[in-house]
Amino acid sequence: MKRILLNALVSALVLMGMSLQTMAAELGPGNIVGRYKVSASVGFQKVYLKFYVINPNEFEIQRVYPSGKEDEVCNGTYSLSSHLAWNLAKLAKSTVFEGVFTCPSNRQKHVDFDIDFKNRTLEDLVKGTTVTVTSSLAPGYAIDAFVKKQ
Repeated sequence: MKRILLNALVSALVLMGMSLQTMAAELGPGNIVGRYKVSASVGFQKVYLKFYVINPNEFEIQRVYPSGKEDEVCNGTYSLSSHLAWNLAKLAKSTVFEGVFTCPSNRQKHVDFDIDFKNRTLEDLVKGTTVTVTSSLAPGYAIDAFVKKQ
C-alpha cells in the first residue's frame, strides 16, 4: 500500500513538473505585445528607453533622459526568429528580435538592431531580464541591456 502511494506521489510530481515547464511561454510575435522599460550602459553613459511593441509587426521606441526629457517617438517593424546553437555542450534555442526603425525628424536614416533573448521566456520579461543588443548605431559591439515588461 505504501509503495502504491509512493508511486502515485512520484508520478504526480513528475507530471506537475512537466506541466510547469510547459507553462513557461516561449516568446512569439503575439505574446510580446506590450510596453517595456529598457536600460543599458553604453560606454560611460546609461541609456534608458521606452519600448512599445504595438502588434506582431510594429513597435515604437523612445529615449528618456535621467532629467525626464524625452526624445521623439520613433517607429519601426520587427520579426522574431529562433535559432538553435550549441552552448556549453548542449543544444540551446535562442529567440532574436530583428528590428529596424526611423524617426520623424529623419525618415531617411534607418537604424537596425537585434535583441538576442537567448532562451528567455515571457515570464522572464515580466520579472526583468538581461538581453544582448547589437545595432547599426554601435557596429561591432554587443551591449547588455536590462528589459522589464510593464
